[in-house]
Amino acid sequence: MTEGRARRRGAIAATIVATLLIPAVGSVAGPGAQLDKNERQLKQVRRQIDALSATEQSLGHEIDQLQASLTRIQMHVVKLEEKIERVQGELRDAQAQIDETQAEIDRVEDIATEQAVELYMDGGTDTLDALLDSASLGELDDKVEMIGVASQNSTNALVKYGRLRAEIEAQNRVMLQKRSELTDRYKDVYDLEQLQKSERAKLSSKMAVLTAKLGNKKDRENHLAAENLAIKELVIEHQAKSAVAALGTSNEGFIWPINGSITSPYGPRWGTMHTGIDIDAVTGQPIVAAKEGRVILASYYSGYGNAV
Repeated sequence: MTEGRARRRGAIAATIVATLLIPAVGSVAGPGAQLDKNERQLKQVRRQIDALSATEQSLGHEIDQLQASLTRIQMHVVKLEEKIERVQGELRDAQAQIDETQAEIDRVEDIATEQAVELYMDGGTDTLDALLDSASLGELDDKVEMIGVASQNSTNALVKYGRLRAEIEAQNRVMLQKRSELTDRYKDVYDLEQLQKSERAKLSSKMAVLTAKLGNKKDRENHLAAENLAIKELVIEHQAKSAVAALGTSNEGFIWPINGSITSPYGPRWGTMHTGIDIDAVTGQPIVAAKEGRVILASYYSGYGNAV
């Protein structure tokens, strides 16, 4: 045989082997098209997941900012509660002063009433008006000094009564002011708590929507990935069957388990009897059953390695 003929025969043999290993185009066109479609959808879903994950990270930053804001609000609430406690103490003190002043008023009221009647009967209505209608202690002191009745025994209880009335009115004004301040502080706390609830509700709603979307996309990704794996296994199985089918079937109905070259034939080998044949293959290459039968062993088998 000339060198040229050997090369031509080698080329023909390589062509035949290549033809045997490539299944007919029509045989896997359906699964292949579905696989391509799934791959495109999977890429799209993963892009959407990446976008949602980015949104989730952005929302996480927003959550951190909100948490910092809520912390500041809570600190403000604590300060307001401290003010409320202080005002409540001031209110108690003011009420105690009012009670004390009222007790003094009760003690002198009868005598002051008698003196007022006598003063009225004597025609001292101007003096009576001055003592009872003063808007403040300062005004009362000015009037008492002007009309000169402070040291008179006939009006001393009336003057004291007038002083006590002016004093308790001033105390009541302080009380009202403190109550108004307390009401304002309570309103401030309520407004801040409502703001907290509102912000938390908004964020919770965003998180729920995002989590649902992300969960749906993850489910879709897993479904497509599983479907792709099944299709790939189907294609590989079909390719494996097509590759060995071209080699034909023996008279006893056996087919080759894989399309590959024999690296060690049946017979004597290395001084012992080789009771099988070794066929070349690559790791992960699918193998088909040589014939229909019942599996009696699928494990490590001494001298053979993993075997079925």
